[in-house]
Amino acid sequence: MKRIVLGLALLLAPPVFADEPATMMLTGTGVVEVVPDMATISLGVTNHQEVAAEALAENSRALAEVFDVLAGAGIAEADIQTTRFDVQPIWRNRSYDSTEIAQIEGYAVSNHLTIHVRDLDQLGAVLDAVARAGANEFQGISFGMQDPGPATDAARRAAIADAQARAVLYAEAAGVDILGIITISETGGGGAPRPEMMSMATRAVPVAEGSLSITANVNITYEIGN
Repeated sequence: MKRIVLGLALLLAPPVFADEPATMMLTGTGVVEVVPDMATISLGVTNHQEVAAEALAENSRALAEVFDVLAGAGIAEADIQTTRFDVQPIWRNRSYDSTEIAQIEGYAVSNHLTIHVRDLDQLGAVLDAVARAGANEFQGISFGMQDPGPATDAARRAAIADAQARAVLYAEAAGVDILGIITISETGGGGAPRPEMMSMATRAVPVAEGSLSITANVNITYEIGN
């Protein structure tokens, strides 16, 4: 279900010169709330070993299992991206106060992925499966729309309708006529998740998708006259 929220700013401007038209400037806002249909997971596999090659081999084995789990869940290769990979030494006695010589006592290998899950019914199961496969770092989950175009267009229409309805109201209240539109421009908008608890009883990991607020803002300058 979509819910539309409207907002408005108004400014009446008299002509600066006699041959310039009087104007009325409005900002209309439209907000459409939709249920997301995809999720983006940021996770990683990190492990430690005394020898760098062993740490890398262990990390690669765990990551291969994560890839197998994702493939089994129907996640396409195009929806999996490596975002960070590093091998870092683990130091002992690496302190400015210590009189002992710092030494490398092992290595940490980290491999981080961004994964797009386009079937939210599988999200909880995917999280559980990748954790069992070896993923041990989770940076978070964000929700979005696979095709935000229709919702964005609905928000734009709501913003225009907001401005138009109020323009008529203010023109009548001010005792002026709307002669036409001089300019229309769009300012920044976007979508942001808002928590909304949903039933996840059938999923391995409880997840709340919430809702997305798709916002559009338009600036309209009307020519007015008596």
